Amino acid sequence: MSDTSAHSDPQPGASQADGATAAPGRRDLWIRLLYMVVFWFLGNVAFSVAIFLGAIQFVVILVTGDKNEELRSFSRNLVQYVWECLAFVIFAREDKPFPLGKFPSVSGSD
Repeated sequence: MSDTSAHSDPQPGASQADGATAAPGRRDLWIRLLYMVVFWFLGNVAFSVAIFLGAIQFVVILVTGDKNEELRSFSRNLVQYVWECLAFVIFAREDKPFPLGKFPSVSGSD
């Protein structure tokens, strides 16, 4: 009989109500995890492309003796994109990077 009284305890109902309110937060966190995996992948692809573009820039400088400014500008934007992906993955920012946000545009010269 003590088992039946344990099942009629009001605390499990309160616990379920607390779990129901916590569920949307956990669901959002799981969705965030999916976005994190996607942006981790995209950031890795962008990093690899940036390294490749660095090699191309090296060849351009070797052949022409001068930097290709369009390639340099795109590479800077690509590196900024890699940073935005990483920042999203490590919870440093909440804005989603490209393609859900805008592609970064870095201005200025070094």
